[in-house]
Amino acid sequence: MIIPGFLISIITFPGVIIHELAHQVFCMLCGLHVYEVKYFQFGNPCGYVIHETSNQPSKVFLTSMGPFLINTILGMLILLPASVELISFREFSNPLNLLLGWLGFSILMHAFPSTGDAKVMVKWILKNPDVSIIWKVLVAPFVGLLYVCSIGSVFWLDALYAAGMGILIPYLLAHIF
Repeated sequence: MIIPGFLISIITFPGVIIHELAHQVFCMLCGLHVYEVKYFQFGNPCGYVIHETSNQPSKVFLTSMGPFLINTILGMLILLPASVELISFREFSNPLNLLLGWLGFSILMHAFPSTGDAKVMVKWILKNPDVSIIWKVLVAPFVGLLYVCSIGSVFWLDALYAAGMGILIPYLLAHIF
């Protein structure tokens, strides 16, 4: 069953908001001026952050990959109480856990940076002659991964990632410890 991307974004809008907020936070941490932010809108893209560019590869990398870090950590933490309930095979009906489950899953589903973020890293890191080869070697796998994740989103890779990080990882940790 194919569900249009904009419909998924509407249902999981908290993840879009956190994704864009993460870009903005990393811009601020890196000292990059933010010109415009749209946390959520009906349309394509569902959100964006327009900010100044940088020739420093660390700043480009952090602002591009920030949502992956923030959405993953925040989504897992929010989803944790619901995950514990699922792991212990209790009835999954507590309204608060249902809310936390939806919120955490929504945030995790939007952890992947966009192909636009990958293009920024290609332009300002991989194709930039002033950037050292070390940065290029470190960043290239992330760029490739972003393109794979983008293609994989058509096949629900973002939902599988959310389920894996929000449910499978806590389940495995609970059984190891």
